[in-house]
Amino acid sequence: MAKDLSRCMVCAMSLWASAAAAQQPQPMEADFDYDAAVEDVPIESEAYEAPLTFRLLSGSVLNFYGQFNPAYQYFDDGGETTSNIVDNGNWNSRVGFTITRPVDEGTVRVRFETGLGLRSSALVWQELTPDWIDWQRTALRWFEVAGDTKYGTVSFGQGSTASDGSAGLDDSYTFQAGATDSSDGFGSFRFRDSNGNLTNVTIGQVNNNFDGARRFRARYDTPVVAGVMLSTSYGKNVLVEEDNRDYYDVAGRWIGDVGDFAIRAAASYQWQNNPDGDDTRRLAGSATVVHTPTGLNLALSAGQEVDGASYVWGRAGWRNEVFAVGPTSVSVDYYYGRDFLSDGAVTENYGVYAVQTFDNQSIDVYGGVRKFTYGDDEAITYQDAYGVLAGVRFFF
Repeated sequence: MAKDLSRCMVCAMSLWASAAAAQQPQPMEADFDYDAAVEDVPIESEAYEAPLTFRLLSGSVLNFYGQFNPAYQYFDDGGETTSNIVDNGNWNSRVGFTITRPVDEGTVRVRFETGLGLRSSALVWQELTPDWIDWQRTALRWFEVAGDTKYGTVSFGQGSTASDGSAGLDDSYTFQAGATDSSDGFGSFRFRDSNGNLTNVTIGQVNNNFDGARRFRARYDTPVVAGVMLSTSYGKNVLVEEDNRDYYDVAGRWIGDVGDFAIRAAASYQWQNNPDGDDTRRLAGSATVVHTPTGLNLALSAGQEVDGASYVWGRAGWRNEVFAVGPTSVSVDYYYGRDFLSDGAVTENYGVYAVQTFDNQSIDVYGGVRKFTYGDDEAITYQDAYGVLAGVRFFF
């Protein structure tokens, strides 16, 4: 299946090249903002605010972009502390490019993006510090061709499934300092029991927002009507050979204004068909609202694995021009999960985060601290843990 999808991708790229060669050069009215159209986490789009843009003789527009996001990671499990310099897994270092070309009344786009393969904060734990550089093919994030028409958008290749981002809407702009479920910031760290022994229970196992992911997929997005867009996709995880699951996703999104409040909302349903085990079905959704005159914002998210674990999460923030150098963003959040790993288990974590942007230098300076707790009906008592993530993001 993966080989067939790869062949189709090559064919699609060839068709795109042929179409581009056949078209006469023509001016574009505006650069196409890919992320504003199909991605919902606002901080993701910031990487494209100041791209290296080139207009080709063919009429296409080539944009290069990227970021370098090193961070200091500190984790206190109640018995020992661990600290490292890491790549921030909440929003990892990456490079990429897009090629955009008008064709008739539509647009054809190609996108490629890869992580740099630096030591991820998600992989470090008390007894393992990975090598600083270890690029593997799972670092590939985007490799797709897409077409936009008045009937909607069709995309094919490695990229976001329909549900990706549906559980993570957040206009606080503190995402990199502390994501919804912390799995990318501290996911591999183990809890320590009351006797001081490390357990096999990790932060990532008991914190999840059931969001979608990037897969090698075919995806369709409807045109936006009255602020509403519907999406569906089917994909395979071709970057992990052992993953034989089929990924089916449907999602709906809405964006609009109510008086002085800017609102975004999304909901998704995921079905993972696993020939090697049990199927998985998930429901997830989120909403974010910003009071535009003051910069006060609120984000809410909830999700459930059908017949399994569930969670709710909330974040309150404030974003404003406190300093002339750029916006300042601060937030607090709270996560509550049930039935992770076993029935009756309870997960709680909460934290405080801040981000200062320096517009002229294309730099974000950020920091966040979070407390983690977990308990279940077993005989083991788990100690509380604390995590700190602070760093500097350079982007272009």
